[in-house]
Amino acid sequence: MLSKLMAKSTAELKSLVKSIDVSAVKGRALKRRFEKVRNKQGGFTLLELLVVVAILAAIAGTAAVLLRDTDKKAFAAAHVAMMDQLSKGIVHYAQLNTPVGNYPDNWDSLMASPTGAAGDGVALSILSSDLTDQLTATTLTADEVTAFGEVGITQMRIIKEDLAGADLPADVTSCANAGLQAVVNDKGNAVVSQNIYRSGAANGCGVSVALAADADVFIWNGGAERIGLPSASTDRVVAFGAGPDATLFDPTKYGALTNSPIYRHVDPDQYNRFIVLFNVGATGDTFEKAVFQAIIDGAGDTKDEELGEFDNVRPT
Repeated sequence: MLSKLMAKSTAELKSLVKSIDVSAVKGRALKRRFEKVRNKQGGFTLLELLVVVAILAAIAGTAAVLLRDTDKKAFAAAHVAMMDQLSKGIVHYAQLNTPVGNYPDNWDSLMASPTGAAGDGVALSILSSDLTDQLTATTLTADEVTAFGEVGITQMRIIKEDLAGADLPADVTSCANAGLQAVVNDKGNAVVSQNIYRSGAANGCGVSVALAADADVFIWNGGAERIGLPSASTDRVVAFGAGPDATLFDPTKYGALTNSPIYRHVDPDQYNRFIVLFNVGATGDTFEKAVFQAIIDGAGDTKDEELGEFDNVRPT
């Protein structure tokens, strides 16, 4: 920037200096020095040009901060709307499709398996730690599988680590869970974090598996009251990802949503779908039917907490 200023004529420099609004710059000393430069009649010394550079840099920095905050707030507002749409979509789907009361099926399990087996799962390696800190790995009981089946949830998507040959995504040699971050970051393929549970043909590493007793899943441990349950509740609330292969996004279904929304406040190489929570009751007292409980975002926040990010009372 300094070399560009030095190449300008005195008249051009004076015009530039006169056009600068320093009201956004903090620091009285810098402002006073700039006023002296602005009021000068002759040419500019090197030191005075450095003052101009400092002012321009300060203004640019302030603008960048403002734009960054605006960007984050815009995403937070969009996230709140997306969480509302997902909640309404699940309820409408259950009301409009046959049999009435059945929820969308085929959610992302948030798990990976060496062989794609439901009972051999471990946590997906690219989940945000903010999310996994509020989840506990467990296995489904036979009664819980029945409770899910009573509301039409009979399968889920899981990462199949041993995909090979034509089943792999194009330009990917392995779907091993430990290497998924590198796969997502490799610009030589078309795999992205939000589609990691899709099939190889859709640039993912996922397959659908039947829900079964001893299937590995996550349950919510982030506080009962935060998701609308009594503080003393011991209900097991199962977490699934709202990925694009869920039937909620199947255009042949009544009330289907057009797109699976993306959560933007995680790293680009982390799983960034919203999370759907289903309540199956307490251990030993399983519900006859699983119940849709809540939507949380990809970092484990509720809708109200995400709204706090928009209102700038919580960090994004």
